Amino acid sequence: MSAPSTTLPAIFLAHGSPGLIWPKEIPRRPPAPGEVGGPLGPHRKFLETYGPHILEKYQPKAIVVFSAHWETKDAIQVMDNEENELLYDYYNFPEQLYNLHFKSKGSSKISSRVVELLTKNGIKAEKLHNGRGLDHGVFVPFLLMFPNDFNIPIIEVSIDASLDPEKHLDIGKALAPLRDENVLIISGGLTIHTFQDGDAWNPLTASPGYLDFENQIKSGVTHAAFERNEKLLKVTTHPFYRKAHPRVEHFIPIYIAAGAGSREGDKASVVSDLHGAITIEFGV
Repeated sequence: MSAPSTTLPAIFLAHGSPGLIWPKEIPRRPPAPGEVGGPLGPHRKFLETYGPHILEKYQPKAIVVFSAHWETKDAIQVMDNEENELLYDYYNFPEQLYNLHFKSKGSSKISSRVVELLTKNGIKAEKLHNGRGLDHGVFVPFLLMFPNDFNIPIIEVSIDASLDPEKHLDIGKALAPLRDENVLIISGGLTIHTFQDGDAWNPLTASPGYLDFENQIKSGVTHAAFERNEKLLKVTTHPFYRKAHPRVEHFIPIYIAAGAGSREGDKASVVSDLHGAITIEFGV
């Protein structure tokens, strides 16, 4: 195993959907040409290789993870679990998807550090002790990325229900010191998330506006840190932003990762440019 990087990145991770782990014994239509998701698609293959890669390269002592599927209003909540259960926060799926197992633990020390950093920067935060399990925005990709009996602590943190991009940049900036403490920050969402346009999910059927929207994201992250954040904020004015995100909770996590990886000299790298499922490392 190679020596770990001294400063870890913050990752905006395309977390996918439960379709990525669809039970093999249940019939499913053949994947359409160009389809990214599903149990046979390129997104699953990416996650299966990316997880071992980041464990070997970065060797984190803990993972702090944000999910588009957990919003809180009055304060940012930070899980403080001895053992992480799973929260099956989806409906009308096969029974097998409610009997999944991913064993992991929390870390009260890391949870306290997250609350400390947020509070120090004027962001109200509190620990939630054994009050919630990891939602599918975390356990679906992690089942594919990491060993089932995972010995690295996982601490899930909520996003703010305001869904304000600048506030989430500030959340990321507040947590940037974790990167120097061998803690990996993963912020999960998607670059396209709409149920109003079924064609949007496939690059072969999506309107060119969706492709241009994602190109603007990829172009924006090539800039230096301050300008990069400004470019990512400007993405919200793109005419297809609200078509790609009728509700923006799946895009907002990008700002946490961008904020955490926006110190002077921090670069960003698109590590997967799959349509609708771009993954970016900030602070490399």
